[in-house]
Formats: sequence, structure tokens, C-alpha cells
Amino acid sequence: MIEFLLSSLIWLPLLLGTIVFGINLIRAIQVSQLARDSGHMYAKGIDFSQNENTPLLARMAANLSIKGAASDPGAIVLSQVTYVTDKDCDACANLHQYVFTSLYVFGNAAYGVTKLGNPIGYYNQTLTSDEYLTKTALRAPNFPDILAHDQPGQTAFVSEVTVNSQAISWTDFSNTGSYARSIF
Repeated sequence: MIEFLLSSLIWLPLLLGTIVFGINLIRAIQVSQLARDSGHMYAKGIDFSQNENTPLLARMAANLSIKGAASDPGAIVLSQVTYVTDKDCDACANLHQYVFTSLYVFGNAAYGVTKLGNPIGYYNQTLTSDEYLTKTALRAPNFPDILAHDQPGQTAFVSEVTVNSQAISWTDFSNTGSYARSIF
């Protein structure tokens, strides 16, 4: 009995840690799949800002409890990014910069923050060329350098999903979550 108690001091925390890690790993895979699927559909032309398309996004994110409400444990950020070339403007403020041309958040706005830049105040709208060529707040400095710099009009479609995936709420592990990004 004493041997069992002593060994359970080691094995029980290991068992609980394995369970928590497994649940969070499954959640991370679900987040990655949601980022890939929503980004692919967004790149193919499905406008999730339209009321008839939001139930589709809610069904895709149902297993992560993202339903489009402010109380959701996560969010999906869909954005379009373009590179401003000399052919777009001669001397605008965002010349030779990656900029957001469209931003849409589905779910909890607190989680709906893009890691590509800081476009505060420009969510849930398609931006005009006057805006994204002149407003420096629309820059995406953390966007990877993947678009050709000599061809105007190229657009990258980005899907970012953030979900609070804490399986067991312990103080040492608070505010953890899963994040995934897909670029098309």
C-alpha cells in the first residue's frame, strides 16, 4: 500500500499532464484545420461578412465553440493583404509596404487580433484604395515577404484563428491558447 501511494505521487501528475496535453494537442489540430479551411474558402471567393455565409463559418468552427458571438472563446480573422508598388501610387505613404485591403473578424473581438500588423479601428470592412494607400495604420509589417514586388494587384488571403484552448484552468497555465495562420 505504501509503495502504491509513493508511486502514485509520480504517476498521477504524469497521467493528468498527458491528458491535458492530449486535449490541447487535439484542439491545436482543430484550430489549424479551421484556419486552413476558412482561408481556402475565403480565397475562393466566399464572403463571410455576408449574412448568408456566416452560418457556414459557424458550423466549421462549432467544435471550437466559435459561433460569432462576443462571448466565444476565440475568433477567426480573415484579411486580404497586398503589396503597394510604384504602379499603384507614385509617392503615397504606404509605397513599398504590405497593407491590409480587407479585414473581417468572426467571434470574440478580444481574440480577433491579427499578428500581421496593428490595424485598430479598421476591422469588419473592405478598405478603399484611398485608405490603404495613405493610412500607415493599415500596414502589415509582419507579413512574410511572399508577393512579387514588381507586379501590382497581387493579393494574399490570410486566415488567422485564435482559440483559448485551456483544458484545465490552473493559474500557472492561464491565458494559453492555440493560434494558426494560413496564407493563400
